[in-house]
Amino acid sequence: MKNNVLIAFMLVVSVLFSAHSVALPQISAYQGLVLAEGNNEAQLREQALQQVLVKVSGNKSVIKLDETQLLAKDIPSILAKYGYQNIEGDRYYSALFDKQRINQALIEMQQPIWDETRPNPLIWLVNENRQLTSDNMVNSHQDNSLSIGLDSAQLERGISANFPLVDLEDSLIVSVSDVSGRFYQTVAEASTRYDAEFFVLANLNRAAGEWQLKWELVKYNAQNKQSQVVIKQTNRGEKSNVMANMMGDIADYYAKQFAIVENNGERTTQLVNISNLTSLTSLMALDNILNNLNAVDSFEILSLSATKVQVLVTLKGSAASLENALNAQPKLQQDLISNAPFYYNWRQ
Repeated sequence: MKNNVLIAFMLVVSVLFSAHSVALPQISAYQGLVLAEGNNEAQLREQALQQVLVKVSGNKSVIKLDETQLLAKDIPSILAKYGYQNIEGDRYYSALFDKQRINQALIEMQQPIWDETRPNPLIWLVNENRQLTSDNMVNSHQDNSLSIGLDSAQLERGISANFPLVDLEDSLIVSVSDVSGRFYQTVAEASTRYDAEFFVLANLNRAAGEWQLKWELVKYNAQNKQSQVVIKQTNRGEKSNVMANMMGDIADYYAKQFAIVENNGERTTQLVNISNLTSLTSLMALDNILNNLNAVDSFEILSLSATKVQVLVTLKGSAASLENALNAQPKLQQDLISNAPFYYNWRQ
């Protein structure tokens, strides 16, 4: 029975993207969006719930748990808002679930919770035409199969990809040969323009009747200017599938880094120092960030000056989980001068 549920969920995703790519709206990790055709509302609600549980936990196997089946029988109690919407001529069912109730359900299942602020990998992709795939090529859906794979990852796993502009500035730094030859430092330098902590070097080719995607996910440390390959993989199959599988593997890696399994024992604390906070607006924005991090149980300001704040954070998980979560925040940049963890500069 459990395997049948998983197969049904994957079939929904397959049907959703088998015909064409759509211009998806930005949606919350707590929002499910499923194609309405051919399903009654009860089925749509359950599919939307499964989609949300996978995105929020970062664990695609969560839908096989018995607790998920029990939760599906009580969907009205956790459903905040639902309705139908048309996207490029197709009718979708949209369901927004209560964040606190979903989080509590995952805690009771002993599943991790992944913050909605998620790093978008910067994809340096050499396509089958020996060209670097640009942001414009993706946004204009010039390659429908590629877009289908990316859209699938956005809905199913809750992550999106960024692509470089491939304009004159990029072309002066990085070339197709640099990407194919895996010249990490050169690509890292080009990626700093996009504030990318993670970037992908990938080559897409068609051979023996199937598509082949060779790719590596690289983590770049701006402090010591070192690049670390954290995933190295080759995917084979349909073009949309190899792209979706790559994004799925990246989501799995991210979830292990950023998702928090709440520690029900004694809470530990961590000092966080942030400079360049020059206004009440920026201080309120920092307060909002900390309030919405799953790694944070509570926090208090220990000291505050005209440009610097020191915060004592009580953790739900480990200090490493907090560091990963803070590093993923666009407004926070690691302080390269201090060369120490938990020292940041606020980006204005």
